[in-house]
Amino acid sequence: MGTKKKIVMVNTEGVGKSVEEEYLARNGYTDYDLIRIDSEDDEDFFREAEDADGVIIVYANMNEEAFSRLKNCKVLTTQCIGVNNIDLAAATRHGVYVGNVPDYCIEEVAVHTVAMFLNCVRKIGIYDRSIRAGQWDVAVGKELHRTKGKTYGLISYGNIPRRIAELLKPFGIKVIAYDPYAKDSAFENGNVVRVDTLEELLAESDYISVHTPLLDSTRHMIGKEQFAAMKDGVMIIATGRGGVVDEEALKEAILSGKVAAAGIDVIEDEKECSSVLKGLEQVIMTPHAAYYSEEALVEVREKAISQIMEVLEENKKPTYLVNR
Repeated sequence: MGTKKKIVMVNTEGVGKSVEEEYLARNGYTDYDLIRIDSEDDEDFFREAEDADGVIIVYANMNEEAFSRLKNCKVLTTQCIGVNNIDLAAATRHGVYVGNVPDYCIEEVAVHTVAMFLNCVRKIGIYDRSIRAGQWDVAVGKELHRTKGKTYGLISYGNIPRRIAELLKPFGIKVIAYDPYAKDSAFENGNVVRVDTLEELLAESDYISVHTPLLDSTRHMIGKEQFAAMKDGVMIIATGRGGVVDEEALKEAILSGKVAAAGIDVIEDEKECSSVLKGLEQVIMTPHAAYYSEEALVEVREKAISQIMEVLEENKKPTYLVNR
């Protein structure tokens, strides 16, 4: 009888402890040891992962040193869309397939984005805080404006922005998008106007949401210069990755009146919950929660473990291979 293969999981996303075990049992994969690391100590993870055949992570920082310690690893999957915490070049050098789950939580993030947008437009948060403080006064929210006839700009036009565009249509809003990598057919099918430059989108939009991944090329891509190019009174929603929007520049734009309101689900320093935007009345914030629903967590965990099995059992590449 051969030695069991080993899968190590760290920083697993919610929904109990049995999703992966149930997946393995349901598919007849009995020859595996599944080890969970609940500790935040990196050494606890690497101690178990050094001889693992597969690894599943969420937030772990996987750099060159990390991959050098995974002596036996053939595949790593992450229970999220973004892979900015993974050095893909290092993974490739060490012969490790990297898979993500780009098609989960589309509905959740899209709905969350639209909810933040509507909150900003109708100043729900401001009214709520005012009433809790003992004030019953509609003037607290002035000025409010209707959305019909306005323009909503999507920065990036992947799966989530496409769903957002669908959700916005009943509000009578014109939707435009900037994404140099998306196909023309995607815009045509969604009845969304394609703009050729980011500058064009900034100049035309009354509302803007940012959905680009965090890369070296996108860090602070929405900064002081970009805010200056926007309409006065613009509203900004960020539900993609912290760091794409320059928070210092956004604070300045809010204080100057250039930006009327902002809905922020992601910040640069989420570990310490540190942001210059905290405390600004014009900003509503959620704790990187846009992705979350119980159903989404089950989906992402099953898709992460299934890609491990594609490599270890079927000798295939992961369905969502990132480092092609």
